[in-house]
Amino acid sequence: MGSGRAHGVFACLRQAVGLAIAALLASCAPKQEESVSVGFIGPLTGNAVDLGLAPSKAIALAIREYNETRGEGDPLVTFAFEDDGWDGANAVPLYEKLRREHDIDILMMSHTDGTMALQDRVREDGVLLVNSLNNDQLLSTMNENTFVIGKKTEEAAQIVAARVLELGKRKVKGFHVTNSFMTISATAFSEHLRQHEVEVEIVPVDISKVDFKEELQRFQAEGCDAIAFFGYKNFGFAMKQARELGLEAPFFASTTTLGDGYFENSEGALVGTEFSFFTANDGNYVLARRFLDRYRLEYGEKPLSVWPPMQAYDAANILLNVLRNGKRESGEPMVEWLKRSLHEVNYYQGVCGNVAIMKDGTSRGIYFSLYEVKGPGQVEKVKR
Repeated sequence: MGSGRAHGVFACLRQAVGLAIAALLASCAPKQEESVSVGFIGPLTGNAVDLGLAPSKAIALAIREYNETRGEGDPLVTFAFEDDGWDGANAVPLYEKLRREHDIDILMMSHTDGTMALQDRVREDGVLLVNSLNNDQLLSTMNENTFVIGKKTEEAAQIVAARVLELGKRKVKGFHVTNSFMTISATAFSEHLRQHEVEVEIVPVDISKVDFKEELQRFQAEGCDAIAFFGYKNFGFAMKQARELGLEAPFFASTTTLGDGYFENSEGALVGTEFSFFTANDGNYVLARRFLDRYRLEYGEKPLSVWPPMQAYDAANILLNVLRNGKRESGEPMVEWLKRSLHEVNYYQGVCGNVAIMKDGTSRGIYFSLYEVKGPGQVEKVKR
């Protein structure tokens, strides 16, 4: 997404969600004394915009639906959001802004590094933090105010590794971006292969890197029969450069392969890549199609990569379901009530499937599958 387009969409979303929806809902919904303020931090611009923009819209849609149907005594929910540009260093100042300007009770996030950066703050302030993007061993060690509702990062990477083994590949090269999520994914992928005596080298690179020729020429000289990519749209350049150099090894990639700009950067070299992904067919199809239809009606478009907004929609609705149906004890602090209620979720029927919250704040019930890129925005489940 070009910077002009990204900022235009960002401005439009801020106006539509931050002003119009809030004003409309506040005027037409029954007036209640209590309200709950929800904040969101994620990438609305930058290299991973699909992991933040569509999720923020999905959360706004869930809140709108809740406010339009809430009953007497149910709190009004307000929503504010901030763009971290996919930089975890922005998490603390943006959180402080949301607390200062909106006094948020709940923070939803689409960033592992930002989630880690805010651990002390959310516990000190009594704020509930929900990461609706990633769910891995690292996030399972966060404090008791943090919950993660999404696919299991390690499992998604192991699906790809299993396919590499199935195809009999024995020498794998590749790249991973050096943030926490991609490092965890690449590590899980590599460890699974090494357990089966496959030779693996996944080179760590900065998210801004666009020239991969030196590494690719070394891969070519040393030989490889598969190339893996754990990162974002800049790896489209790497795929294009690999094919230009004559590297014919099949490509395998991470859950972010359908991100905005990835296919364009690859100039078509992305076609044939097998990667771990999630569509309406992998979740509760009826509920997922209903959500995606509502999303399209609300915003005039369908998200290119559907799993980030689907996970965010489920995470938001799990919280909203607590506000609607949960039993809060007299004098019980908001965050304690929410924490207690979330730990009681053992079968939430969402668009992604049937979700349960574990004792450590992680979740189960969202399972990715193996897909192949067929064209721009086109994927097909791999038949085995």
